[in-house]
Amino acid sequence: MSRYVVIPRMRVQNANMQTNGFLLGGVPLFAANMFAHHLARQLGTQEEGIIYIHHDQQRLGGQAYGRFTPAQRRGAVFIGKKDYSSKNKYALSLQPTASCHLEFSLVIKFSSSRISPEKLTNILKRSRFAGGQIIEFLEITTHAENELETALKKIKTGFAILDRQDLLIEYQQRKQINRVQAFTQLLALKADALRAFFNDQNLSWISATNLGYALLEPLTDQRAGIRQAQDQENTAHAYAEPLTGIIQYFSLGEILRRNTEAEDDTWHNLQKLLWTYHWPQDDIFLLKQNCINA
Repeated sequence: MSRYVVIPRMRVQNANMQTNGFLLGGVPLFAANMFAHHLARQLGTQEEGIIYIHHDQQRLGGQAYGRFTPAQRRGAVFIGKKDYSSKNKYALSLQPTASCHLEFSLVIKFSSSRISPEKLTNILKRSRFAGGQIIEFLEITTHAENELETALKKIKTGFAILDRQDLLIEYQQRKQINRVQAFTQLLALKADALRAFFNDQNLSWISATNLGYALLEPLTDQRAGIRQAQDQENTAHAYAEPLTGIIQYFSLGEILRRNTEAEDDTWHNLQKLLWTYHWPQDDIFLLKQNCINA
């Protein structure tokens, strides 16, 4: 029997905010899924999906004239002459980064029913999330497979993350434009214009994030210098490009309220909130959620 684990109000310092090569500040769904995979391996079980509940994100940097500039760091140690700035021979070069502080809750579904909160707590204390340091979290609880509502009520407030690729497809078809144009125009819409276009009063907070990768070449084990490979000779590698998708932040409180309404069955099945990863084809690795049309 599977079991849900709730890690409430996790706070992370200096997490990587660069969602992919051209996107900053997207909700770290990919990091959360791989984090759950890491925890599952430490516990000797398998993860079957996660629910990410957003509470807060503090971007580290400056804001001026509507433009965010990430805070940069200089190298911590001297290695060679090239480490120094070309403009200031006494200053180490900048290391381009984009970081943030995060506060979120995680619900993870594990395939094993024997999950020890104490063991998981010890694993979390020595783990990192998206490169950032985990500095705090509230008491971990576990729940049976039929107790997802109880698990989510342990969190109470925040914003669940919904897959809204349906909005992107509909916008593209109705506007008769290509996918990139639809993507940029959709994200630029204000809340009122968004609701009017789709005739949906629940639409308010949509954003973009990284949902996977597409390989640019066949896998090969003939490449040296693969990062973090335990066995360089047998580890397959391929260059890839990110797959960016549209998501919606949706109130967890509203979801739990609708879950108990008899006349509205939209949220009677809370498992629709689970995000899982899979290979839809040999060269695409993708995060997927069962939920659309919230």
